[in-house]
Amino acid sequence: MTEFTRFGDPQRFSIAVRWVRDSEPRERRPADHGWSMGDLRIDVAGRNITQSLQGTQPKAHVGWYLSPLLEWLADNWIPLLHEEDFSWSEKSSAPALVACRRALDRWIGESDETGRATYATVQAWYRRHALRSAAEGGLLPDLFVRRFIDDIELSWSLATPLFAPEGFTFVAEPGTARLPVADVAGPLWEALAWAVRTAPAETDSDRAAATRLATKITALRDTSAAAMTAAYVQSDLLASVRAALARLGAAAHRLLDDVRIVDVPAVSTFSPAVAMFGGVTPNIGREDVDTISSLLASRMDIPESPALAELVRPRAGVPLGVPHQDGYDFAAELLEDLDEPGDAECIDIRGVVRRLGIDVRETRLVTDTIRGVALAGEGFGPTILVNTASIYNAAEEGRRFTLAHELCHVLFDRGRARRVAVASGPWVAPGIEKRANAFAAYLLMPGPLVRRLLPAQQRIERDDIVKAAATLRVSETALTEHIYNLDLIGEWDRERLRAAFRGPSSD
Repeated sequence: MTEFTRFGDPQRFSIAVRWVRDSEPRERRPADHGWSMGDLRIDVAGRNITQSLQGTQPKAHVGWYLSPLLEWLADNWIPLLHEEDFSWSEKSSAPALVACRRALDRWIGESDETGRATYATVQAWYRRHALRSAAEGGLLPDLFVRRFIDDIELSWSLATPLFAPEGFTFVAEPGTARLPVADVAGPLWEALAWAVRTAPAETDSDRAAATRLATKITALRDTSAAAMTAAYVQSDLLASVRAALARLGAAAHRLLDDVRIVDVPAVSTFSPAVAMFGGVTPNIGREDVDTISSLLASRMDIPESPALAELVRPRAGVPLGVPHQDGYDFAAELLEDLDEPGDAECIDIRGVVRRLGIDVRETRLVTDTIRGVALAGEGFGPTILVNTASIYNAAEEGRRFTLAHELCHVLFDRGRARRVAVASGPWVAPGIEKRANAFAAYLLMPGPLVRRLLPAQQRIERDDIVKAAATLRVSETALTEHIYNLDLIGEWDRERLRAAFRGPSSD
């Protein structure tokens, strides 16, 4: 038996493959992929996710036909490595495996037209991102691959494949990893190239199948960056952005420069314009496209202040953990670094962003779905745009929260390109938005300050919340939810206070 050929680093991502001789006569094998019997091993972050047991016999790899997997990789290459958004409304920050399985379970039983249509879109997304969809009857691990900003998110479980031999189980514990795009795309591309070079085709039909695979791979080599980014931003929106930047002059076209991986058809880092517009409604109008594009162009080549750079540098690349707790922790660390709040009774968030050299622009966009915009990092002057058309920004309390929310993006959401360009709204990854919301809540309502303003030994009443919220310059509802998260009140008291601020119901 030949040795495995491994591509990549097992401590990050690797795929190891080899062809093996099939004991079945050719005429008894599957007509379309019976030529491709082989062994497969996949390692993610030092864990072998193809490790299995059949009875008491452990194996580090799985054996099955490789052709369906190779065809699936070639057919879904672009969305696999460049599509981030789910095709359904997903409010959780769960990894793709959990979110997609949950959506399939939720929508499969719906019989109305909307339910059936949603289930179809979830199924289609599953087929683009779930390794096992390459061949539901094959011995393939339950692995999902999805773009996540400038990373690839990998999530897996030990679920047994359909029609697996009796006693067969995967043994790797379920997990999630986020890795640089090149760490995943490179090994997968090398594995495809290896398959074409070494395909053990025996018959004319086998050779024709191998040639079809080779043709697909050749076509992928010629894929334009625009075709790749179309999996991240809708083509018509991207065309509108290109037109807006063209009107701003030649220099603005740098905002469309994606970073491609050498000799691999994949974008490792999306351009600032693609990153920005990947998180907005596809229906955004030309006027807003022009406004945001002009903002990007006007803030090019402006350095950030030393005060901001000092705060950002140690935190670059902070991984996304539990969003709510991360947000609280990051805000507490920032307050300590800034020596805030001191003796003050509220956080002067406008003073904080001014102290860090962040330019704040209050602008009325046509759309009300964008709450704010954050722009910072390599090549850009740090900027926060507050959209005064958003219902969240109707009052000063809401605008203060938006400033704190966007400050979280400026400090903690810089990708591997060491920059951030994000428009906050319902299309941004839920985990990132939840973390920024938690950060804003704690930054404006630090635990020590809240405890100082509220009674410690007696029940917290509506008037206590009103007075404390006025002092902190936040809304009463935000403070009520926050003190629950700080464990200052329990579930019953939270509901009591919620009802107090809702007022009496009318029949």
